[in-house]
Amino acid sequence: MDDLLNEAKSTKFMSTIDLKAGYHQVKVYEADQEKTAFICPFGTYKFLRMPFGLRNAPATFQRLIDKFRHGLKDVFALSYLDDIIVLSENFDKHLSDLRQVFERLSLFKLTANRNKCNFSCNRVKYLGHYITEQGIEVDADKVSSVQKIT
Repeated sequence: MDDLLNEAKSTKFMSTIDLKAGYHQVKVYEADQEKTAFICPFGTYKFLRMPFGLRNAPATFQRLIDKFRHGLKDVFALSYLDDIIVLSENFDKHLSDLRQVFERLSLFKLTANRNKCNFSCNRVKYLGHYITEQGIEVDADKVSSVQKIT
C-alpha cells in the first residue's frame, strides 16, 4: 500500500471510484462453484459469485483490476482492490481519462458505488490518506487516534 501511495503524484484533478461489492462482481467458474458449497437448515447452496473469505479472493480480485487497468491508455490510475483513483493535470484530460475508465469498467462488467465516488476534486481521501495538489497528507483523525493510545 505504501508503494501505491508513493506512486500517487500530486495533480490538480482527482477522482476516486469505489467498486460496488467488489468480490461479488466476480463470477465463480461453474466447475468451481461446488467448492464453495455449504449446507444450512434451508438446503445446500453454492456461490455463483466470489464470496468474501476465500483464501485467494483478494489476489483474484486484484488480478482482475490489474487487467482492467492494463488497457487504459495514457491514463494515470491507481488501484487497490476495489478502490480506484484517477489523477489528471487538467480538466479536459480528466474528463477524457474518466470516460476511458468507465468504458473499461463497462467492458469488464464492473459497477461503481456512486455514493462512495468523488469526481474532479482537488483533495481526495484514498487508502486512509489525503492526496492533494501539494502531495500526500496523513489523515488527522488517524493521527489523533494513535496519540490517544500513547
